[in-house]
Amino acid sequence: MELEPLRIQVFFPASLEIQEELLKAGFKVPHDRESGKKTPIPVVVSSRGERRVRRGRLLKARDFKSDGKFAVVPGERAYLQLEPTERGFLVIRPKPIDYHLEEMGFTSIPPRVWGTWASFSLPFSAYERLLDFLTEFRNGEGNGFYTASRGSGGRIEVYAYKGRRGKDLGIPVFGYSLGLHGLTLAEGYFREKAEENGVPEERLRYLKLGLKKRRETKAGLKVGLVWENGRPVEITLKLSTTEPRVKIQGLYGELVGKSRGELTRTDDWYIVVHASDFITALETAGGAFGGNSY
Repeated sequence: MELEPLRIQVFFPASLEIQEELLKAGFKVPHDRESGKKTPIPVVVSSRGERRVRRGRLLKARDFKSDGKFAVVPGERAYLQLEPTERGFLVIRPKPIDYHLEEMGFTSIPPRVWGTWASFSLPFSAYERLLDFLTEFRNGEGNGFYTASRGSGGRIEVYAYKGRRGKDLGIPVFGYSLGLHGLTLAEGYFREKAEENGVPEERLRYLKLGLKKRRETKAGLKVGLVWENGRPVEITLKLSTTEPRVKIQGLYGELVGKSRGELTRTDDWYIVVHASDFITALETAGGAFGGNSY
C-alpha cells in the first residue's frame, strides 16, 4: 500500500551520535564561537503544501522564492509505503522524493532530550483505507491500549499507546533505519561544509550519518489523529526513543541526551511494528472522542 503524506520531518539534530561523528571528522557542530564556522545538522522536510521558513534556516532546497527574510518552498512529493509481512509485522517505508533541508530553530528544550525525533503526517482521508488494508490483523485485543492528548486553540492531537509504561512511546518498534545518505541535497550540503571547515572531502565517504535500532534501544511509534475544530484532519505517526542515554564531548563540554540508535551508512528508510498493534492504535485513537462516525 502506498500513501502520499502531508509532511515528513526527520530531526537528525536530535542525534548526539551523528553530532559526535561529524565532530570527530573535523566539522564545527553546531557552531564555533571563535571562527564563526558552523555546521548545523539538517532537518529533512518534505511538505505537500507550500512551506514558509526564515531564509537563514533554509540550508538547502532545489527550488524556492525569497524576499530576503523568508523563503517559500513550493509543495513537495513523498510516499509512505506499508508492507505487511507473513509473520505479522508491518514495515513502514517513508520515501521523500522532493524535500529540503532546514536548520533547527531555537527551542527552549534541546532536541537531544526530546522523545520524538521523526514524524509523518497523512491526510485523514486515508483512515478508512488503512483500516481496510490491515483488517486481517485485527485481533480484538484492544485492552491495554490507552490514549493521551494535547492541544492548543482548536487543534488537538490524540495518540494511542500500548500499556501504561509506554505512554512516552506509543506502540513497540522492533527495528528502524533513517539516514542522510543517498539524499542529494544532504551530500551537497556536507561537501560545502567540508570546504568551509577545512575537512578533506574524501573523508565524507567514511562518515556514518544514518541510524538504526540497537537491541537495547527503547523505541516506539506514536499513532494518532489531529483534530481541528472538532473534526479529524490528519493521521500522525511519530518515532520516539527514550533509552539508553548517551554522552559525547561537544565543542564546549559534555552533552547528555537520548540515544537515537547505532550509527550506520544507509539510504534505506523503514520502521517495523506489529501490524495488529498499528491497527489497534489507529482505532483506539479514532474512538477517543466517542466513535469512528465522522
